[in-house]
Formats: sequence, C-alpha cells, structure tokens
Amino acid sequence: MRKDLVKYQDDDYNVEIEVGQASVAMGIRRSEVWFDSRSGELAEMQLLARVAILQTYPACIAGTLSVKNLPKRDTEGELLLDENGEEIPYPEQLDIDKLTLEIYLALPEALGSIWKDAIFNLNPHWLPALPKEEVAGEVGEPNSETS
Repeated sequence: MRKDLVKYQDDDYNVEIEVGQASVAMGIRRSEVWFDSRSGELAEMQLLARVAILQTYPACIAGTLSVKNLPKRDTEGELLLDENGEEIPYPEQLDIDKLTLEIYLALPEALGSIWKDAIFNLNPHWLPALPKEEVAGEVGEPNSETS
C-alpha cells in the first residue's frame, strides 16, 4: 500500500496525518461516511459545498491511516513541559475517531487542503467529477469512477 505523510502546524495544531492508498475496506468505509453525511442541513447548501462535503470528508475519513498529535516545543526544539513535567499539548487535538462533519468543517482550511490533496493524490479515482454545468438538485452517490 502506498502511503503519504501530511504535516501541519499552526498556533492550535501540530499534527502528522498518515494517509494511504485505498483498500476495498477503505472504499466501503468512504461510502458509509458518504451516506451518513447526507443528513441535516446538507440539502440546503449550494452544489459545490455539497460536492466538497460529500467527496472530501468521506475520503479524508476513509483514507486516513493514523493521526499523530505532536507536543509543543520551544524555539530550540525542546519539549515544553508543564509544572508536573508532562508534555504540553497544542490546544486543539485531532481525533480521527471523533471527527464529525461539524468538526471537520471547522478545521483550518490550510490543513483541510493539504490533507485532501494527499488523499486524492493516492486515490485519484475518488476525485469528484464536477458537472460541466451547475445543475440544481441532489449530488449523486459515489459511482465506479469516484468510489
């Protein structure tokens, strides 16, 4: 299985996300997340927003092998420790097992962008096929070309 490592750091996050080439099980997981993501206010969103949500969120969930939240370090690379000698974490921790659609949509755009790019670089068959003309209506479920 081909893999890639996404690294992202800002004032709130310092994470390494390992993504992988999709297995059949990952494709099934992506479809499950896709079906679960269709509820709520999604129907009220514009077509491109729905495509992004129905394609990128399930792909990031299914294609992620691991998430490593790294501790804070000082300018010289030394771990920052609290008064008890414990590592000081970044304020926001990324937990793939608890990454709801709402939490995903609140992530920094830069993180979402590099994460999605890594997923689709390894799994180009998951890329959404955007319509040539904007058509009002439901975004279709993943097909053999996008699942």
